[in-house]
Formats: sequence, C-alpha cells, structure tokens
Amino acid sequence: MGRLSSKRLSRPPAEAPIEVAGVAVTHPHKLLWRADGITKLGLAQYYARVAPVLLRYVQDRPITLRPFPRGVEQPGFYLKNAPKGAPPWVETFADVAESTGEEVRFVVARDARTLVWVAQFNGVEIHPWLSRVDLPDSPDWAVVDLDPAGEPDAAGWRQLVAAAQVVRRELDRAGLRAFPKLSGQTGIHVMVPLARVHTFDEVRTFFAQVAAAACRALPDVVTMAYGTEARRGRILIDYAQNARGKTTVAPYSVRPRPHAPVAAPVTWEEVDDPDLRPNSWTLRTLPARLERIGDLLAPALGLHQRLPRPAAAA
Repeated sequence: MGRLSSKRLSRPPAEAPIEVAGVAVTHPHKLLWRADGITKLGLAQYYARVAPVLLRYVQDRPITLRPFPRGVEQPGFYLKNAPKGAPPWVETFADVAESTGEEVRFVVARDARTLVWVAQFNGVEIHPWLSRVDLPDSPDWAVVDLDPAGEPDAAGWRQLVAAAQVVRRELDRAGLRAFPKLSGQTGIHVMVPLARVHTFDEVRTFFAQVAAAACRALPDVVTMAYGTEARRGRILIDYAQNARGKTTVAPYSVRPRPHAPVAAPVTWEEVDDPDLRPNSWTLRTLPARLERIGDLLAPALGLHQRLPRPAAAA
C-alpha cells in the first residue's frame, strides 16, 4: 500500500493578517454577512473610515461589545467584560454590577484603533454608555427609543414618524433641541444632548413625562407598556434606557442584520420622507452620505442643555 504524499496531507496556508489602523485583522476574509459578501476586513475598514465622526459619540465611554464569531446569520452575544485576549493597549473602566456586586471591566473607546479592534473581535455593534468615564453618574445624552412591534411597512412608518414628531414637539415645549437617528433595525431614536449636571434619575423622570405626554397625544399608536400583549401592536416609547450603565447603539454603528444597515443620523425633514426606513443606509452606502452631507449630529456637540426645573414637576 503506497504512502500518502505530504502534499496531500498538508493544510492550506493560513490567511495572513491585514493591518488596519495599526491593528492586525486576522482571518480578514472571514464572511460576517455571508449573503452580502461582507467580510471582517470590510467591517474593520468601515470603522476605520468613519472613526473621526463615530468617536465623537463613543470616545471615553464604556462600551458593551456584541460579537458574532460565526457571522450575523448565527446568534451573537453581549459582552460587558473586556475579553482576556484584548491587547494591553485596550483601556478599561471598572464598575460594579448592581445585580451581583461583581466587578465589571468595560472596554473604553479611545481611538480608531479601539474601534478596529472591536471589528477584529467580530464585534459588529458598538453600544456606548450615555455618560463618560470621568463623570459616570452624569449623562450628557438622553434617548427616547421608538420601537415598533415589527418591521414597519408604509403605514407603520407613518405611525413611527407621527410618534417621533410628537416627542419632538414635547421636547420643543421644554426648550430642548432633539436630533433623530435611524436605529438601523426597526425604529427611530430621538437623541437629546445634555449638560452634565443631571443625575440619571432626574433624566429618566423627565423623559417618563415626555413619554406619557406622547401616549396621551397618540393613545392608539404609542405605549409605555413593555409586554407584547399590553402593547397590542403599538410602538413602544422606551425612556428607561436613560439609566446608569444602560447602552444605546452608537450613531454610525453597524447592525447585525441583512445588508449591514447602520444607525444613521437624519434630519427631521428626512424623517418625513415616506420612502425612508430605519435601515436606509448600510456599511457600504453610509460613508458616501457622510462625505456628501457631513455629520448631522455635529450641532448637538455644542449644546449643553438643562432639563426644566424641577424635572419632577415639568
């Protein structure tokens, strides 16, 4: 019986890493979106390209990772603790989990290298805190998450727009400027920049009142009820994310859905476009939009808004 040749037994050569923003991306041609042909390298290059604007909203904040090691067609997981294999230059922020009392070391977004490392770790999404590590108890962003029961069709989109505009009007009455962001999944996030002078409890109390006012204005469209049966197909107006340690997907973060949609800031005029959808821009199309119109959230960076006083009586 003849011997098998070493050529037949040998394995194919390992795929060489490709450096992006100083990070060696291993297995660069691994498909994270198999149906769309989007690789880990493509994700890393996207985050390197949009880093100058994305970092405005994640820098110096603890982030929760969401890796998809087998691609987005398979389940991913949320990861709060920095993984043991993280490079030594990845900075962390130590916090204590309220439910267990155990220490959690969050990755802190510092620079483009951190964002590319997230992609190297198969991390598709970037979820930052609403506060920064120097003042973790003082948020500088608030968010109202308008979450429909499913993928919005044309009629559902009209309801979503109506809900967003009602929230905007309530915030206008309080003297607060708000900025809309497509979630990249099914909903709309209404973002409100804040001065770092309020506690999370104060912020959440105020936005509960905003949500209640929206429910009174559109009782058949929006609800504050979380249960599926209680919602009865209505849009959930979620204000409870305004809490210490809670995260909201970052502007310009990619989402683990078909075609790699992006959480994209939009104008209020665009929100009224009947052809717009929460996943209108993708990893492949968002960079050109940024080059064409710039960062629509940039005006928010100079706003240090205070909630009406007292917040509980607003």
